Amino acid sequence: MYFLIWSIAPALLASSVPLDVSEGINWGSEFQWGYYKHPPLSSWVLFSFYKLFGHFGPYLLSQLCVILTLIPIYILGKKIMGADRALLGSVLTLGVLYYSYPSLEFNHNVAQFPIWAGLSLLFYLSVTNNRYHDWVLLGLLGGLGMLTKYSVAFLLIPMALYLLLPNQWRLLKQPKPWLAAFIMLALFAPHLYWLNQHEWLPFTYANGRSHDSNEGGSLAAHFSWMGFTLSQIIAHVPLLVMLIVTRKQLLFKSLVDFSSVKTSAANDALGISKPAPKPQTLSLMSYLWFAPLLLLIVLSLIFGIGLRDMWGMPMWSLSGLLLAGIIAPSKFREVQSRLLKYIVIWLSIVTLLMITYLAFGQSLRDKPSRMDWPEQALSKQAYTTWSNISSCPLDSVSGDRWLGALVAMNTPSGEPWPSQMISGPANHSPWMTSSRLNEYGTLVLAQEEDEVSLPLLNTINGAQVQSSKDFASQDQSFDYYQGQWTLIWPHQPQAEPLVVNWQAFVPKSCAANTGSVASN
Repeated sequence: MYFLIWSIAPALLASSVPLDVSEGINWGSEFQWGYYKHPPLSSWVLFSFYKLFGHFGPYLLSQLCVILTLIPIYILGKKIMGADRALLGSVLTLGVLYYSYPSLEFNHNVAQFPIWAGLSLLFYLSVTNNRYHDWVLLGLLGGLGMLTKYSVAFLLIPMALYLLLPNQWRLLKQPKPWLAAFIMLALFAPHLYWLNQHEWLPFTYANGRSHDSNEGGSLAAHFSWMGFTLSQIIAHVPLLVMLIVTRKQLLFKSLVDFSSVKTSAANDALGISKPAPKPQTLSLMSYLWFAPLLLLIVLSLIFGIGLRDMWGMPMWSLSGLLLAGIIAPSKFREVQSRLLKYIVIWLSIVTLLMITYLAFGQSLRDKPSRMDWPEQALSKQAYTTWSNISSCPLDSVSGDRWLGALVAMNTPSGEPWPSQMISGPANHSPWMTSSRLNEYGTLVLAQEEDEVSLPLLNTINGAQVQSSKDFASQDQSFDYYQGQWTLIWPHQPQAEPLVVNWQAFVPKSCAANTGSVASN
């Protein structure tokens, strides 16, 4: 029920998709080996789901990522502590805030959910069983993870450091971990080539985002880990509450050593269905849980890297499993029943809050959220206006990346999917060229407060951009139009309407026979 509600309700209640969703869909439509912010895999998958399922696709994909996170957690827990604790631990994962409301907006952080959980499982299998196929799968998933978001490295680096420990050094004398590393690099190689050809753009973007989070100056950057760590603790509040109310039934001195428990009918009554074969496995799980946070703290302290709170979203897939691992064996059945009741209560509360927020939240806010925008009306107006002034299909929507993305992703049936020429450096939209602009022109969208920069427009035949707010064409091969649209907010028709400024460059070869252009 939880999965279905969170997959269906947002598409029915929201009039628009979140910002990261619209951006990812339009990136994926270009099928590049990289984009100016991130690696490509997440956008490819998101675009595919949108094409298959429409506006339900992004929400369905987000909840699939949540479900696919719980599966490797359960498998890992079952191998370490038995089926009952594994099931409880995987369900308790939903007690981390990141797996609830933030998961509505499918982005590169949500896409990492199952990757971090899967890497934890495969690394455990690799170091404990040392089988070729486990190392190969680890390399494959690690490579896919790096094609999703570079922050997967904050898990891969602690894994590599773990292999340098005296007890694990022997593994590095064998070809298996090196095979995993080679597979990982081979998968990442096409994107690495793209980075080299595109001035390492995502790293420039990440560096800028890091500086944006350091409003207190360079010295404050070295202590950004404090706010980051606090945010991660806050994300664990529902789980911490459950821990506090069951504290008397927990073992705080050490994690339960399941390797010393013999399988028997008595143990089954305690909820221990299968003992783990090795005592160090719970310690390994704890290491994989804490080491990425420790690594980020060290990087922030030494190099002054500004940490953004949402970077921690995929890091906590093992939190519920660790809680299940410190329940006293004699109290397990009792605590299991209570914790399952608590998690059902929590999921019910957060689901009701989600539905209420999407259905009525616009009346509680000073301004509409991204999911309240008139997405369909905006797109319809854009295509109506363009068809009135051009006989050619709308090839590109330029300017504001948010407005342009909403128009592009709502392409009428039978029309080609337009590209976006994003405001900013031309290399942010490498699929756009002067020849495309000369052949098809473009529609430029902006809100009144926006400063639009489209340097590629300066390269079309004689067209000159006099300023970011006053476009003019001095070339006889183009017709130039401009106007405003006034759009009503879907959930707040009485509110001040949305005003969108538009300009259009239409090649003479595409000129339509029109007497007037509707601007409202």
